[in-house]
Amino acid sequence: ETKEWVTFWRQYYHFVSGEYPDWDKTLHQTNWEYENLVSMIVMRNPLERFLAGGKCGGFQTKIPGDPSNETQDTYWEYANSECADNYALRVLTREPCVQGANTTSECLQGAKDLLNRFTFILDQSCLNESVEALGNALHLNFTKDGFEGRLHKTHPSLIDRFGNDTLYEYVQTRFRRDIELYEWSKNRSIVVCNCSNAPLCVDWHVVL
Repeated sequence: ETKEWVTFWRQYYHFVSGEYPDWDKTLHQTNWEYENLVSMIVMRNPLERFLAGGKCGGFQTKIPGDPSNETQDTYWEYANSECADNYALRVLTREPCVQGANTTSECLQGAKDLLNRFTFILDQSCLNESVEALGNALHLNFTKDGFEGRLHKTHPSLIDRFGNDTLYEYVQTRFRRDIELYEWSKNRSIVVCNCSNAPLCVDWHVVL
């Protein structure tokens, strides 16, 4: 089936992207090893994703900015929501198995197994350099001039953005398996970033 889909869509597109707000079994049913298919996924720090725009479950309209005195209660509600629970892990794992801080290592391994099947992993913390490296690997003229600065903002440290140590530690604990998945994926990214939670990455190297 993967071969047929690739052959059909390649007539019209060079690249097709998809967004998965929840678990989807087709991710594991796709033949990612098919020789005419190049796959790529961008991984993101789960704590940054938690604070980012486009929050799930309708929370974006309730808390469009970082936590404040006025939005602390709503952020706690968001931190305990089903849709925010280990977000990337929930989408990528082999079967529905995410249970907050009690999520098992077997659940985590299912997502790792899927990521190992993708052609390229990109780390959003140095996305500019990653996209350039991807272009070089595919012999495509990708440059950061087209998106640098326009799509990325410089933020304070994560703990400063949370503004509440208790909330910060709680989210770290509840999303611990998602954080483990991200940390594991960083060393498999086409560019290995060394950001240490800094707003901008200056230390990185390409892996091909």
